Amino acid sequence: MIDIAKAIQALDSNAQFVINGTPTNEAEYQAQVKYVSGADENGTAIFKDTQDFTWEQVSAKQTELQAEYDAEEWKRNRQAEY
Repeated sequence: MIDIAKAIQALDSNAQFVINGTPTNEAEYQAQVKYVSGADENGTAIFKDTQDFTWEQVSAKQTELQAEYDAEEWKRNRQAEY
């Protein structure tokens, strides 16, 4: 299963974020995913007040990546045979 973190990284490989839980809808995404805007003088993360991506963007990318992964299953199975 492709997780939300992989979907966000596919949208922006430089994105910095923290996920607390496994969001499955927009409300959970808003509550559980925080994007980092920088760090204070102590190195503690400063979080943005807004999301870098919408739930629709992240969910769509997750679905796309899962479809690509599933389509390659035959390759993974075939490699195991050799």
